[in-house]
Amino acid sequence: MDILLVAGPGISLKEPYNSGIEAFIVSLANQLMDEGHVVNVVADNAEPDAKFKVVNPFKSSASDRSNFFKRIKETFQFRKLDVSSYDIIHYNMFYPHLLKAGLHFKKKSLLTLHSPVDKKRTSVYKKLFRQGNITFVAISERVKQHWDQALGMDLPLINNGINIDIWPTKKPEDRDYLLWSARINAKKNVAAAISLAIEMQLPLKIAGRITDQQYFDEAVKPYLNDRIKYVGHVTQRELSTLASKASAYLATATWQEPFGLSALEMLASGVPVIGFNTAVPPDWLHESVLTTASLRWQDLTVLLTRSKDISPGSCKEFASNMNIQNMASQYILLYRQMLMQNSTAKELANPDDRQFQIISRQTQTEQ
Repeated sequence: MDILLVAGPGISLKEPYNSGIEAFIVSLANQLMDEGHVVNVVADNAEPDAKFKVVNPFKSSASDRSNFFKRIKETFQFRKLDVSSYDIIHYNMFYPHLLKAGLHFKKKSLLTLHSPVDKKRTSVYKKLFRQGNITFVAISERVKQHWDQALGMDLPLINNGINIDIWPTKKPEDRDYLLWSARINAKKNVAAAISLAIEMQLPLKIAGRITDQQYFDEAVKPYLNDRIKYVGHVTQRELSTLASKASAYLATATWQEPFGLSALEMLASGVPVIGFNTAVPPDWLHESVLTTASLRWQDLTVLLTRSKDISPGSCKEFASNMNIQNMASQYILLYRQMLMQNSTAKELANPDDRQFQIISRQTQTEQ
């Protein structure tokens, strides 16, 4: 298949990534290429060694999405994009003007829902569904439940996956500090991790992009010292190195995380996850994921003590079920199901792929 993944105007796919969505797009695109598909990505740039090709129809970035004239210009530029060779257009970010412009292409398209429900997105998505042929995909059970209700649909569910090979596991004796990694703002709540580290008298390393400077200056900076360190906005390779010596990963977000990609990466590194129920998907029921319904950092102390008995191998085994190969395979099945609705010879080059079904909670092939 020829697949067009859409990130958006001004979106960089170079590390360190601004969010988990960029990491998702890069890993999916590379894996689809590895499996023999042709993948182009609408974005501003990517790493020189990226397996996919970047397509950038935009002459200027959309740093200010509220700018009416920029949206008009981007809509015009996007509509001029030649999509004749693509079988599928796969959107990933919330650019309503581009999603609406994409209806002009009259191509099978889907949108992966990486964000929680809100009124604006719900309104836009309902209109898109009425006006065009678009499929919505949930990335976790939590996201699915919320969007099923908001949109009145039974959405297909494809859990995010990661490249397990990027996250090697080290021996338990090599681990000597707590680790926290996310965007630094009030919702991600690194302050709770700092309080826990101080209470338990344990070193803490903090990694992530500062998206709220005032929050950082007031809730983080005053507590930095030789034991509590901010290491900056890091690449995946740098985060993997940090994970190799972490005794536990602190997931302290107080909003309902759509998936928890960083937590999965830490589990793949053999690091147990300690945190609040809001910070990881509720269906991650495993001994390596210790969470509480409380949002008090004090209630994490007993979980942190319990985590010492969890083996790195157990963490890795659980994470390995959510790998990039499984995720890509499920997207390929969904792409093919969508194309089967047209039933053209070009879209169904391999007759053995005709019998399969996507259901809401899992993707499976029926032979």
